[in-house]
Amino acid sequence: MKYRESEEMYLETIFLLKQKKSCVHSVDVANELEYSRPSVSRAVGLLQKNGYITMAQSGEIELTQAGYDKAQAIYERHNVI
Repeated sequence: MKYRESEEMYLETIFLLKQKKSCVHSVDVANELEYSRPSVSRAVGLLQKNGYITMAQSGEIELTQAGYDKAQAIYERHNVI
């Protein structure tokens, strides 16, 4: 899987999880995607580095405005297809 596709998948998953529950952690993403925690941890680190998410000391993941906008666009694109 290419990095861009992977990034989009993670952003969309976080976006959808945030709609279901107020507090999202890496383990929630791992469970939803059925990926290992280390894989998700690496992806979360890259999303942070690229400015799409922030992570609180508690481990809660928040989308930045840029992350939210991109995730919403991905989600809308997938709904049209």
